[in-house]
Amino acid sequence: MFFPRWRQGEHVTIIAPTGGGKTTLEVALIPRRSHSIFFATKRDDPLYRDLIRHYGFVRVEQFSEILPTHNKVLLWPRHKDTIRNTTRWQQYVFTDALNQIVKQKSWTVWFDECKYMVQMLGMGPEVTFANEQLRSTNGTIINAAQRPRWIGKSALSNASHVFLWKTTDAEDTRTLSEVGGINAREVARMSQSLGKHEFIYIQTRGSESRLYRSQVRK
Repeated sequence: MFFPRWRQGEHVTIIAPTGGGKTTLEVALIPRRSHSIFFATKRDDPLYRDLIRHYGFVRVEQFSEILPTHNKVLLWPRHKDTIRNTTRWQQYVFTDALNQIVKQKSWTVWFDECKYMVQMLGMGPEVTFANEQLRSTNGTIINAAQRPRWIGKSALSNASHVFLWKTTDAEDTRTLSEVGGINAREVARMSQSLGKHEFIYIQTRGSESRLYRSQVRK
């Protein structure tokens, strides 16, 4: 798998369909950061368990529970008795966490379900603010979603590193074409020939993008 040089303060966006290798890529990136907070939205997930068992993450249910010794945090609020109560609680917990994170330095924040946070929790403004402002405090955001059109444009336009799996959807291509520094036509052309676990890596440092083709090894 291709890995670029990844500096703290540079955002990463991962766009991959279910089973394409998004989680595999995330797990490969996790050891590269020592001060991480992972926003966990699901009731349960094997990835969350692996983060605790194998990668040294500590589960907390609110940001206030984080201790100075906690360098890898799984922010995982428990689900409530109804969907509405769960989403309200998650929105409160995650918004409070972002309000605290922007006051601190050098956090790496993992939005594993960016679409859910933006659309279900109504946190579009908070996610946009984090992508556009957090780098000023040397913070890094990892945005992950299944489709380009499901993710906020700020997650694409502010990313220094974009990992994109195959897409043939016209609206996805249109979304990419609206992002400065990304050659949507070239991306669409390369995307047509990608296999299930192959992806395009787009480096968008500066005014021009560079495209590379790579593969997730299962």
